[in-house]
Amino acid sequence: MPPRTSLLRRAAKSPTLRKLAVVVAIVLAYQIWLSVQAGGKVGPGVGADRDERGRFPVDVELGFAPERYHILRIQKHGRIAGTDGHVVHLRGVAPAGVDALAREYWIKHIEAPKRGS
Repeated sequence: MPPRTSLLRRAAKSPTLRKLAVVVAIVLAYQIWLSVQAGGKVGPGVGADRDERGRFPVDVELGFAPERYHILRIQKHGRIAGTDGHVVHLRGVAPAGVDALAREYWIKHIEAPKRGS
C-alpha cells in the first residue's frame, strides 16, 4: 500500500491552490494598504459641526477634476453641494461615509468646510 500524504501537503503541491493563495494574499495586502492610507486623509475638525441627525458637511479634495463616475461614487455618502476645481462639497455625511470615502484611493484629502462656504 502506498504511503498516504496529508491533505495539506497535497494542497501545497497543487498549482491551482498556490495561485489562489497568491491572489488572496494580494487582495488582503491591498485592503490593508487602503485601511492604513485612509487614516491620514481625514483632516482635523471633520465631524465637529454635526446636525440633529449626527451628519455633517465635508469638502472632498481630489487630485484631478471630478468626472461623472467620481461624483456618483461620492454622492452615495451625502448630498453634493457643488464643486470648486478639484474639491467636491458634500453635505449630510455620516461618520461611516467619511470612513468609506477615505478608503477610496483616488480621494486625496477630506476636510471640514471653511466658514462661509
